[in-house]
Amino acid sequence: MVTVEFGKPHEGGFSLALGHFDGMHLGHRAILRAAEDKAKELGCLTAISTFADNPAGKVPIYAYHDRKFLYSDCGADVCLTLYYSAINGMTGREFFAELMRLYSPKHLACGENYTFGSDLLGASELGKLAAEAGVGLTVVPTVYYCGVKVSSTVIKNYLTTGDMDAARQMLVVPYHMRGNVVSGDGRGHNIGVPTINLRYPFGALEPKRGVYGTYTEIGGRRYRSVTNVGPRPTFMQNKPAVETNLIDYDGGSLLHESAVVYFYRYLRPISKFTSADDLVARINKDKEWTDLC
Repeated sequence: MVTVEFGKPHEGGFSLALGHFDGMHLGHRAILRAAEDKAKELGCLTAISTFADNPAGKVPIYAYHDRKFLYSDCGADVCLTLYYSAINGMTGREFFAELMRLYSPKHLACGENYTFGSDLLGASELGKLAAEAGVGLTVVPTVYYCGVKVSSTVIKNYLTTGDMDAARQMLVVPYHMRGNVVSGDGRGHNIGVPTINLRYPFGALEPKRGVYGTYTEIGGRRYRSVTNVGPRPTFMQNKPAVETNLIDYDGGSLLHESAVVYFYRYLRPISKFTSADDLVARINKDKEWTDLC
């Protein structure tokens, strides 16, 4: 997938899905699919827009770099990267004019609640501007799942309360953390439950702290796993960490390998154990979660 920064021209034209797209939930996918359908009809590329920085007061479900993997997986050929800090002073009409001047999109798609510009123009105003420019627009109705409006706000609430199943239904792909394995303190190996460590979410939503039943993809394989998100009070470690025990792995070091941890079930809060043996016993109990799947 090609990444284009807003403000830098890009030739060729595309069918563009407009929005933030911070998680690629069912609603986001419907908008991108509308853009993709039109791209096939027009014989052009499918593009999706997003913000590399976060609008004031808004924390995305996934960080910018993680989202781009989702965009590609969902069919986007081009990612048009916007910087909120650079465009938040533009009116809607100014933003639209720049969009046309720099990229000459052949078609646009957005959700019915889409707003743009400092004056918060909506989909109806976008339709008028697009018509004036001779560009088509598809406005996608809000998507509902089991009677609940699909939105990033609803999904964030699920994630921060540990309802991973409800979040998964709307996200399609289970909530996950992606990154290279980093060095830990080695305690897991010393007590017989070696773990891999990922960097704590930066620039993205922090899910409910606790212990999760997970699956982890690493080195082209998928492993059953248990993941701790948060501090490790048994070892007096207050700094939050993402630490995963791969149940089926019996190999050597995975340091610097790329890993994706998929969160399926919230198992329990983080607890302080009186001894390492008690912690190991609890971890072994946590591993039984996969027997229930």
